[in-house]
Amino acid sequence: MSKNRTERLQLRVSSEEKEDIAQKAAEAHLSIADYIVALSEGKKVIDIRKIAQLILEVRRIGVNVNQIVAVANYHKYTNQQMLTKINEDQKKVYDLLLKILEELQSTETHSIHGIENRLDKLTEAVERLSENGNG
Repeated sequence: MSKNRTERLQLRVSSEEKEDIAQKAAEAHLSIADYIVALSEGKKVIDIRKIAQLILEVRRIGVNVNQIVAVANYHKYTNQQMLTKINEDQKKVYDLLLKILEELQSTETHSIHGIENRLDKLTEAVERLSENGNG
């Protein structure tokens, strides 16, 4: 956000609030000023590391599924119940991911905390699916 800023704004906050704002700005890879201005403009400020973590987990699931398929092909054996469960879980993860991406692309006002909560739920679902693929 490289605007020519000539005005100064001062506000009082508690030390806890200041720490919280500084932490959230750092997580968003923004300065405190850029973070506050973005929030005041109604912009979406999201910790991208959560999305990167989800992408990594989804890749891991793909590796697990490929390993399951390779073993099944090698032994000429498939467990229909397990494959059905994997497909259902993958569909749930995919649907959650689509909802989050739609929310991120939306121009309507929304709750950043709502998106973060959905990202957390998606991460948990992906981790469970990953554990099921390993177990």
